[in-house]
Amino acid sequence: MEQSTKDKQSAKKGLFKNEKRNLPMIIFDNVEKTYHNGVDAIKNLSFQIEEGEFVFLMGSSGAGKSTLIKLILLEETPTSGRIFVNSHNVSKIRKSRIQRYRRSIGVFFQDFRLLEKKTVFQNIAFAMEIMGASKKEITEKVDITLSLMGLTAKRNEYPGQLSGGEQQRVALARAIVNGPDILIADEPTGNLDPENSAEIMSLLQMINSYGTTVLVATHEQYMAEKMGKRVIVLNHGHTVTKESTDVIPTKEAPIEETAQEPVKEPVPEQKPQEENSTPVQVEIPVASINIASAQQQKEEQEEPKEDNENA
Repeated sequence: MEQSTKDKQSAKKGLFKNEKRNLPMIIFDNVEKTYHNGVDAIKNLSFQIEEGEFVFLMGSSGAGKSTLIKLILLEETPTSGRIFVNSHNVSKIRKSRIQRYRRSIGVFFQDFRLLEKKTVFQNIAFAMEIMGASKKEITEKVDITLSLMGLTAKRNEYPGQLSGGEQQRVALARAIVNGPDILIADEPTGNLDPENSAEIMSLLQMINSYGTTVLVATHEQYMAEKMGKRVIVLNHGHTVTKESTDVIPTKEAPIEETAQEPVKEPVPEQKPQEENSTPVQVEIPVASINIASAQQQKEEQEEPKEDNENA
């Protein structure tokens, strides 16, 4: 009996630390958000996004996309309903732990928000500095991320010296340098031409291929259709519809011992992906979004060379 109690306590502790996950990455369960002026930004909203999914969030201006993102980031709190992100019931996260919670979420915006007086390297490093990372760790991870984004040659340049597409890649690099579990892109191609837009979407797809859950808020329907990913459509925050390609089946698991299970919605049957379908090709260096894995792969590649020299 004592051992059973310890196991339950250990499991609960592990769930909070993300040591084990048996829930979808994001769950909205009958969520409503009403502002003080009486505007219903979100109403009766229920959906879920599985770990490792790539999902588009669509809707016209005022549909509730920005409010939904703010709810995920805990910049706003729901009026009613429940939200679970990365196995956390966000309503139970204390203020002192909000920054820790946000470490697992990377965000980048269409207006870049780069620091004009800092170089490309310094802009990306800044995201790690505020987390208290060491100089050695910052240098290693920023260099790998620069390579991943094809920005190594731009390392010491300033935002004003870069093209719009290059600035967007710096913003994306800053969003992923801490290795987030979730990447939220808010209108990532709104200010870009078609060529740069295709490049950014290819980068997002590559990041997703390494296991990062990607949520892209956009009003560009053709882009979502071209990517062939699941689409969640908001209609003035009141209803949500799903258009599914590549839907991952729902995982059934209790959220907490005392919590009720979130509302389960019918999930369309998963369609097999075509083996020959390929994303837009972009000439960029390919490395793992998992910084530790990238370093390990590099070391493994170097080992045979040493063996040959000794031979």
